[in-house]
Amino acid sequence: MTGTPSQILVEETVASILDGYRAYRDHFQEITLRATGRFISGDWIGMQADTVERLDAYQKILQQVVTDLAAALGPQSTDRALWINAKNAITSELDRVSDPDLAETFFNSVTRRLGNIIGADPQREFLHDAPRPLPSPRAGRDYISFPAGDRSLEALCAEILDASVFRPHFRDTHRDVRRMVPYLSDPLPDAHARHRIHHVDLLVPGFFRGMGAYLIGRTITADGQCRPLAIALINDRGGITVDGVIHDTRGIRLLFSYTHSYFHVSTDHIMELVAFLHPLLPHRRLAELFISLGFNRHGKTELYRDLSRHQNACRDIFEISPGKPGMVMAVFNMPSDDLVFKIIRDRFAQPKCTTRREVIAKYDYVFRHDRTGRLPDTQSFEHLSFDRGCFHPELIQVLETTAKRSVAIDAVRVIIARAYVERRVQPLDLFLAEATAEAARSAVIDFGQAIKDLAYSNIFPGDMLLKNFGVTDLGRVIFYDFDEICPLTECRFRRKPAAASYEDELASEPWYFISDNDIFPEEFEHFLGLTGDLKEAFMAHHKDLLRVDFWRRTQEQIEAGVPIHVFPYQRFKGDGSNHAPGTTRSQEI
Repeated sequence: MTGTPSQILVEETVASILDGYRAYRDHFQEITLRATGRFISGDWIGMQADTVERLDAYQKILQQVVTDLAAALGPQSTDRALWINAKNAITSELDRVSDPDLAETFFNSVTRRLGNIIGADPQREFLHDAPRPLPSPRAGRDYISFPAGDRSLEALCAEILDASVFRPHFRDTHRDVRRMVPYLSDPLPDAHARHRIHHVDLLVPGFFRGMGAYLIGRTITADGQCRPLAIALINDRGGITVDGVIHDTRGIRLLFSYTHSYFHVSTDHIMELVAFLHPLLPHRRLAELFISLGFNRHGKTELYRDLSRHQNACRDIFEISPGKPGMVMAVFNMPSDDLVFKIIRDRFAQPKCTTRREVIAKYDYVFRHDRTGRLPDTQSFEHLSFDRGCFHPELIQVLETTAKRSVAIDAVRVIIARAYVERRVQPLDLFLAEATAEAARSAVIDFGQAIKDLAYSNIFPGDMLLKNFGVTDLGRVIFYDFDEICPLTECRFRRKPAAASYEDELASEPWYFISDNDIFPEEFEHFLGLTGDLKEAFMAHHKDLLRVDFWRRTQEQIEAGVPIHVFPYQRFKGDGSNHAPGTTRSQEI
């Protein structure tokens, strides 16, 4: 290196950050590459461990880079001029790394840590006023095209499976092809030729999550219409089997829902992958696509940019979110946006007995856990800064009186030390009050299924009041109140002891000892908040939730190391009885 001492310091800083970014991407890729082998061998425990390891990779490597630079730079680590020069210097280097947008995010993470940035600083951070155009995916490298030609759909499906990395491990491709064909056929037997499949484009890498694997692509008709395609695979006793086909927009949205854990997808071309997926998922933010692929830090960057652009475009303000105020969180949002912000209150109303540290730990626990389609992805933001005018006066009052530990407010700015940001959903109690009888009945049935799906993934929600559940834009019920969540295996499910006397039954306090982890399922009926026809519908489908046997049986299976995975698609009919080594549960979509 040549130049002045300050130039050399900038060059060394940039080199350290780029080395850290490359180390992160290499480690991320190393973990992701294991997914294929895990799936083929049925190593679900290893897959779970990889998922947690990969979630921790960014923070682990970022912290090492920050520590090393702080030691090397000394007092100059907080020098604003140094970071301005470092940003200018690294810009010319970004073309030499894979996915420069992600490298920019890594740079932002470092400079925010060492530069003590509150809010945003466009001179020291990469902040784009407009979304950057995505590069076009390349046929042959990013995806493979399978022309239909004049051949049968059977031949087309056979070629798709034959080209898959799983080819040696399929149990019965002839049967799989027979089951796939109806989903690729035009629903109208006499449909015009221009509506029939012209070709299928399939992404090269497989998508892995939990016990599932997916081949993701699109079908293109002769007149250019595009439909999503996802071929769902499972690994059962005899090998790999096609378990279902997703071929509609709602199905693909559920597969990539923010209520699921992140996919493991091995590729060196993330931006091109997102560019392929985005037209198939037009209702999903780009940020959510990055997050769904495991790049949650860059997804947070994109979420923040979306928020800034939204505010600048419509001059919307934050207001208190509809619904009953939470005892633990102050919740607010902009009415025209689909994000909701949660701030931990200073004090929690009775009967809450948790602590601030425990609440943070619960959110971290959910972040690392299999969300099985029933828990929202929640991103933690620190040191956000907004104009005070962006907040409704009533919200300002709530934050000033209940969240001083998390929010600093002066005459000009609102600075949030920590906020949890997630997709806004309609609280279930409000939904039931406004919905038609049919929609309310469907939601109540899915409410019970949500509780079961959480149990299958070793989660007990704790407080099962309707207000703690929400309804997504796809009509699915999810749980979003994490402060009392705990592993199902840590609960002790008990039958309520019989009363010794009539006086015991009338007593205001229980006549039997209750420890902190004791749960009495038969009491659920009294505080679920359902009455009349809705209660009858719930009981008709989920009365087993009021019995100890259901909970203990689920605990036993989890403790035996037998995973219970809830697959986010409709499985082929006639299957689902003998999938080992785990049990599969198909969600109604």
